[in-house]
Amino acid sequence: MKRSLTLLGCLLLSAPVFALCMPGEVQPDRYTYYLTPEYGQQLKMLNDGKGRKSTFQPIPHGALRSNMNVGASKGHPAPVAMTCISSIYYNTGARTDWLRVGCIDNNGMEYEGNQKWPPKSIAERVCKAGEGDCESFLQMDTDSWSGPQ
Repeated sequence: MKRSLTLLGCLLLSAPVFALCMPGEVQPDRYTYYLTPEYGQQLKMLNDGKGRKSTFQPIPHGALRSNMNVGASKGHPAPVAMTCISSIYYNTGARTDWLRVGCIDNNGMEYEGNQKWPPKSIAERVCKAGEGDCESFLQMDTDSWSGPQ
């Protein structure tokens, strides 16, 4: 009974939260990719369910897969930019440390990839989020932290 109440409490508290699930040690740097129109259309087709691979099918290192169900992602316009972050975790199947990349585009759609960052060729410009005129579409809890009080 106690376990059921705890689970219910976790579900209720986490229901309104929208976030990427990044296992392991999240790296602090975020990069924003200002996408080429062609790659934006590829992501739109992926979000609309065309050419989408199952989460159990491997994808090439550096490629992205949609991390949202088709019902939630279908019908959004083609993204023009996305911000990516990475984490390093121990992959028990591969028995080694593994790089995981998570991205959120300007429409709020989520993507994931493994072992490599997306190539720079998908973007007209890549910049470090927060520097100069580089937007970030992915906010972290620590962005508003002002240190110990």
